[in-house]
Amino acid sequence: MSGSSLDGVDIALCSFTLNHGKWSFEIKKAKTYPYSEVWKIKLQELPGRKKADIASDDIEYGKLLGSLVHDFLKDTPEKPDLIASHGHTIFHEPEKGYTLQIGDGQAIADTTGILTVSNFRQKDIDLGGQGAPLVPIGDKLLFSNYDFCLNIGGIANISYEENGQRVAFDICPANQLLNYLSRQTGVPYDKGGAIAQLGKLDKKLFDQLNKDDYYRKEKPKSLSNQYVTGAFISRLELSDTPVEDKLYTVVKHIAWQIKQSIAHLPKGKLLITGGGAHNHFLVKAIELETGMAAIVPGKEIVNFKEALIFALMGVLRITNENNCLASVTGAKKDSCCGDIHYPDDHKKT
Repeated sequence: MSGSSLDGVDIALCSFTLNHGKWSFEIKKAKTYPYSEVWKIKLQELPGRKKADIASDDIEYGKLLGSLVHDFLKDTPEKPDLIASHGHTIFHEPEKGYTLQIGDGQAIADTTGILTVSNFRQKDIDLGGQGAPLVPIGDKLLFSNYDFCLNIGGIANISYEENGQRVAFDICPANQLLNYLSRQTGVPYDKGGAIAQLGKLDKKLFDQLNKDDYYRKEKPKSLSNQYVTGAFISRLELSDTPVEDKLYTVVKHIAWQIKQSIAHLPKGKLLITGGGAHNHFLVKAIELETGMAAIVPGKEIVNFKEALIFALMGVLRITNENNCLASVTGAKKDSCCGDIHYPDDHKKT
């Protein structure tokens, strides 16, 4: 799993058991591989590059992912049944009918010698859906004991059951904005929200962020990195308020939008995962706004829940079971998404 905040590549070795219709899981090993500066810059700039450059880096990034998996598994006695790879999102424009997560699945399969499932979003878009969010299938099958599953990565998204269906959508930008502002202070992220706590609310900026058209759209809906840059980061750039005040205001904005997204529902058990779960100031702000005590699980679940769920999606794909929910994405129907790639040695036999 690689997210929009560009922290690195999350790799998790997971096992799943289906017993009497209920799934259980174990994360046996997990690690985040930080990006080199070269790859970080490349991934940031790739959306603006030529098609040939993107195609070339799609293969190279697939080889990179394969080599990271190879390193990750070097002390593991058992060979996994499959690799499920989200890749790294370069474009996500469901209204225009396309999405692109680079990290060529065939390159991963050939580099590792392991069957690989990739490109989980496009089929849902072809069926008229948003191709996002995908994690709610895992929330439904693995974390159904929580009323709300909130993930705070580059973008904050939420998932819950309503009227017998799983509902999910992107709420608002999160770490993309916070990390952008933190870098202006010379650090990659605001650890624990320490810098934000020093600031105060800029009401004008707060109101401007909340007025964005995205918040008036009906769900299902999802945010692209390009939209966040154009609509939100541009607003931050135009503001001349001190950076600590911007950080404080963005934290309050995130918490406010989370509250707004579930205000029509009764309070319940709120699970928070993703990098934002480490931001104590942000978690506190969410608790204050929603009136719910947040449940932040152990570090493995916080950091690797998305990787875990993509692993489950890979399992569902090779067993030909639906792994993408139309109630979440707005597609015509539930579907079994992902392209299967067999390693080169398999194709020869």
